[in-house]
Amino acid sequence: MYKVFLVEDEIIIREAIRDNIDWGSHGFIFAGEAPDGELAVPLIEDIKPDILITDIKMPFVNGLELSRIVKKSMPWIKIIILSGHDEFEYTKEAISINVNEYLLKPISSSDLLNALKKVVTQIEYEKNQRENYQVINSRLKDSMQMMKEKFLNDLATGVVPYTEALEKAEYFGLNIISRYYAVILIALENNQCQAEERDYFEYLKAESIINEVVENNDDVLKFKVNLKKIVLIVKSDESEELESYCYMLAQSIKCEIERNTSCSLAASIGSIRERIQGIACSLKDAEFAMNFSYVFGKNKIIGIQDTKLSKINNKALFPLNEGKILEYLRYRDKEYMLSRLSSLIKNIKDQELNSFYYSQVFICITIAVSKFIEELGEKVEDILPELNNIEGIIDCIYTIDGFTSFMSKLISRAIELRENKRKNKYGDIIWKAKKFIDENYADSGLSLNMVADYVNVSPSHFSTIFSQELSMTFIEYLTSVRISKAKEKLITTNLKSAEIAYKVGYNDPHYFSHVFKKETGLRPTDFRANCIFSSKII
Repeated sequence: MYKVFLVEDEIIIREAIRDNIDWGSHGFIFAGEAPDGELAVPLIEDIKPDILITDIKMPFVNGLELSRIVKKSMPWIKIIILSGHDEFEYTKEAISINVNEYLLKPISSSDLLNALKKVVTQIEYEKNQRENYQVINSRLKDSMQMMKEKFLNDLATGVVPYTEALEKAEYFGLNIISRYYAVILIALENNQCQAEERDYFEYLKAESIINEVVENNDDVLKFKVNLKKIVLIVKSDESEELESYCYMLAQSIKCEIERNTSCSLAASIGSIRERIQGIACSLKDAEFAMNFSYVFGKNKIIGIQDTKLSKINNKALFPLNEGKILEYLRYRDKEYMLSRLSSLIKNIKDQELNSFYYSQVFICITIAVSKFIEELGEKVEDILPELNNIEGIIDCIYTIDGFTSFMSKLISRAIELRENKRKNKYGDIIWKAKKFIDENYADSGLSLNMVADYVNVSPSHFSTIFSQELSMTFIEYLTSVRISKAKEKLITTNLKSAEIAYKVGYNDPHYFSHVFKKETGLRPTDFRANCIFSSKII
């Protein structure tokens, strides 16, 4: 509904316009009226109508003066002028003010409604234009932000040449020149069990806090790897100041996030490096330190120096992170998993770490494997009955060899279960489909859609899984069944080739003969003759 305000000094005309139009049924609200422009101005400022209808000749402030005032302070208002004077000067001035419609008196209700509808069309058009502009502008901003984050990601991973880095930084309005650099890697985790949507907003809230802390700080560049992982590139001309600032910044962000959201924060700080190319080295150090959060404690701020003091070496690590292990269980093969496990255990042995580390490995892998088995729809006790025997577990993992063997068994069982599930995932569907085809091959109307409907799968999905599982298309399989049945009838009956064609699902005997020869290399009659000849020789 669009609000209309009327200004007319002749009361009879004003009342006629007000009372003779059914405003609501045409999508309008009659919002107010005034006898002259001077009285109209404060009312218009208060009501803020969409459309102003005004007479041109009025005492005190006339329609043109009123239009000029309104257009200056409220330019969105559309104006329709009513005039008893068909004079060019009035029209010229109305155009210069950007009046939308100019009607000559006397006017009818239909004339005014037509003018109002034209104005509404303009309003709708401008509204759509604004919305389109806002959408385009928003998309441009999002696109620019994505490009900026990609650049910072590339910069931190060392794939951008120096000169190109400077050019792109200038394009994005970033100052990346400094003597020293360090990377802070931030990992967020929501501590509360919440709906997925709520969980998502908690992470966004945490990120907005990080944005507030680092915004307007030219010495900190931020980009997001994913919803839970954020990287800060920190720079300074003083090495010692940079290290101190990194710890202070990480602690400040951690406090704000844990105070204002349900998320906890872990952070790792890479080494101080010179040159832009050193950013990638600092990020690798931060990632390495983050991998050892299980050693230093969950949700801590760790520096690369901490790992050096603890004599931890960067050997082929098996990350003790349930999510990462679950990812490996989903997509990696058994050999890869066991190789990483072997490397981890060797690493612990080489560094002569105590039993605490073995217990961490045991707990983390056991939980991940158990979750994975449940994810596959099986009961853990059915797949890993050994876990019900605590004493047996203790005996198994009492020695390094026993520990390695037990962990290998858990991983192997999980991978084998996955592979069996993968092989049998569509077994029932394929079996039902093949049985249906075998029973209905004689139906010339048999189609992929009919079979898909029978096994309760969409045609496109059925076509995909059928060809993937059998390494042949539906038509190829149906043809092979029909030709096989035709061979059988050619050998065991005296039916003519044309009769056999109909019995195996072909309405056109000539087409059947063509397909038969394509599949066997012989025409049906030649095939029968060869079979009879061979049997006589035998």
